[in-house]
Amino acid sequence: MLEHIRVLDLTDERGLMCGRLLADLGADVVQVEREGGSPARATPPLAGGTSLFWETYAAGKRGVVADAETVHRLAGAADAVVMSAPGEGPEPEALLAAYPHLVCTVVSPFGRTGPKAGYAGCDLVVWAAGGPLDPHRDGDRPPLRISAPQAYAQAGADAAAGTLLAVLAARGTGRGQIVDVSAQASVGVATLARVLAHAVGDENPEWHRQPVSGRTDQSGSGAATPNSMKKWRVRDGLVELHLSMGPAAGTFTNNLFGWLRAEGAVDERIASWDWRTVPDRMAAGELTGEDLDEARAAVRAFLLTRTKNDVLEAAMRHRLLCVPVFDMADVAASPQLAARDFWSEVEIGGRTVRIPGRMARVTGPDGPRVRRRAPKPGEHTAEVLREWTGTRRTVAVSEPEPASALDGLKVLDLSWVVAGPLIGRALADFGAQVVRVESSRRIETARLMQPFYGGVQDRENSALFGNCNAGKLGMTLDLKSEEGRGVVRDLVAWADVVVESFSPGQMAKWGLEYTTLAKDRPSLIMLSTCIAGQTGPWTGLAGFGNVGSSLSGLQNLVGWEDALPMGPFGPYTDYVGPRLALATLLAAIENRRRTGRGAYIDAAQIEAGVFFLSPQVAHHGYDGTIARRRGNRDEAYVPHGVYGCAGGRYVALAARTDGEWRRLAAEMDRPDLAGLTTGERRDREEELDGALAAWTAGQDARDVERRLQAIGVPAHLSQSSADFVADPQLRERGHIVALDHPLHGTAYVEGPRYLLSGTPGTVRRPAPTLGLHNEVVLRDVLGYSGERVRELMEGGALK
Repeated sequence: MLEHIRVLDLTDERGLMCGRLLADLGADVVQVEREGGSPARATPPLAGGTSLFWETYAAGKRGVVADAETVHRLAGAADAVVMSAPGEGPEPEALLAAYPHLVCTVVSPFGRTGPKAGYAGCDLVVWAAGGPLDPHRDGDRPPLRISAPQAYAQAGADAAAGTLLAVLAARGTGRGQIVDVSAQASVGVATLARVLAHAVGDENPEWHRQPVSGRTDQSGSGAATPNSMKKWRVRDGLVELHLSMGPAAGTFTNNLFGWLRAEGAVDERIASWDWRTVPDRMAAGELTGEDLDEARAAVRAFLLTRTKNDVLEAAMRHRLLCVPVFDMADVAASPQLAARDFWSEVEIGGRTVRIPGRMARVTGPDGPRVRRRAPKPGEHTAEVLREWTGTRRTVAVSEPEPASALDGLKVLDLSWVVAGPLIGRALADFGAQVVRVESSRRIETARLMQPFYGGVQDRENSALFGNCNAGKLGMTLDLKSEEGRGVVRDLVAWADVVVESFSPGQMAKWGLEYTTLAKDRPSLIMLSTCIAGQTGPWTGLAGFGNVGSSLSGLQNLVGWEDALPMGPFGPYTDYVGPRLALATLLAAIENRRRTGRGAYIDAAQIEAGVFFLSPQVAHHGYDGTIARRRGNRDEAYVPHGVYGCAGGRYVALAARTDGEWRRLAAEMDRPDLAGLTTGERRDREEELDGALAAWTAGQDARDVERRLQAIGVPAHLSQSSADFVADPQLRERGHIVALDHPLHGTAYVEGPRYLLSGTPGTVRRPAPTLGLHNEVVLRDVLGYSGERVRELMEGGALK
């Protein structure tokens, strides 16, 4: 889809993901290294002296070794340049001055400007600054990161989308621009909108109080949601299970107890509960904590008689929120991934190794895939210089101010909860007209999830829903009625892009599957997103991103080494899945611009989760190593941890080099430790953790952050929602957006995660209240007559 695009990749390990995604989508991505090689070649995990991080995220690219002068010449032949900052590459402004057509994308820890632009950052420190670290709690121990670094992977995926948005904008204007990607801003989405809790008046301290995993059969998942996700033992491992209650997901627990009832594993009194109403019954005193303990005991005893595969089959048969907690060996053996041709084989260190190969499946144009192994140092220097130098991109630059990147794009959003709506939200931010369809009879789950304005649960009060749906027009339709489906068909005929997240096969039941629609609309682009994808043996799986996290291996990679896994905060693949889907969708839009042809995109959350663990998957394929949770310790940096400070706060810090360690030891007034090498620090890691914990205890966490950053040592307060919304760096970037709201007065949402200098994203309106734009969509979007609008408004179809 991007075979006509040239990308010069100057990134190190912090931006490598961006170029990998663009290369998979067909772009000619040239990875530049200086003499001595990229630092990404030393990024763990390592096996046989080889970085599996490099081998997976540099796959698909060509490689050159080039000096600064050659880099500048190559930039003139490129459509886009991607770089990490701070780094050794040229300044984006200088490149744009020389080549006005060029898109210059910069990935940095905190952004290019602002009071923290010069802050030192690593994965852990960005995770602390961006909000996801603080809710990852297991009892009274410090908050935890995911043991497979994720912050720059998320930022790199955002950089791919930002680059493509700027490329699309340039097609209309000829103008290049700077795309400024802050990893801190990127990871805020991985909190399930908890970063907005303080702003909306719903900062619930219970979100940070998880059960202690080392002392029970279950452990907190780190989700910190009302659904209280848990880990439960089965005969051959662990499963993740929601004992969900309340209207949002209580039906799944009803299904669970229906299974237990059929197996004779629970008494009728418990089996008859409607878990959608359990909170109300507890509030009324009809049920007690002892009743819930009895129900949990029945589930616990039953699961101990089952295997992981038994539970997986039951999850599909009974529609349960209960799936196995996979490790890398389980992922590698997944029949679903094999059936969907997910893997690619590449040569690594003389061995053939399978790596994640498809960020999504595409019907129509040639979809994303790995086109070559990662380059060896300077492997393609001669051929790239021959092909690229001597050519220069020349584009006529238009005089008028550039329009929005997606101006004129029409999108029908039939998705729900988080993963699908985040895609439509990004399109709306950059100029698309997005019509979001939902039902007032079956309330969208996200509307019933906190944080809530004023702490009051109501279908119009969810800040999560608001964050996922700002900028859209909203209408309600009863899709069970023929009249309602007729309106949807007209909306499909109006739209350029359809995004949907119904269960696989549902669109076909309504006659709205892509193959039918594309017969008359060959330019239509449709994106379907669900847990396992539209094909394969697991298509019947229900649930949210926690299911994707379990079956992709992510749940197993958060926790302490001496305890059961805790899992990432919330439905983690709901955060990463939309990023891969969006990049694929934008590539399809660019392809349609050139060819007039549409595409069908099948995006699976499980596959997205595995994609974000590519180095760990490759490590298992290379020598059988299974990635394990490591608390906050790191394979490369030591010390590397989160330490308690005054007032129950925490600071995250790391020493990436011997120089950083010497400065840290001096600040601690420990000259006796300053001379320790990395290897010596590794041998004494427990001792150093104790020394650091003693040093930070009683100090103000923000003061520790400032003092260490002043001497170039990565450190940051583990930010709560209150810290996040007041963060001066995020304020400088305009990341917290206040919008006029008809019910709340002011609504708060996160802004776009990437700043485009020429065609910036803008949040145009708050998320719609139920049915807010029914008449507007019928009259102004679909062009219905006044009589037809009145018929629909007075009938039952708009429910």
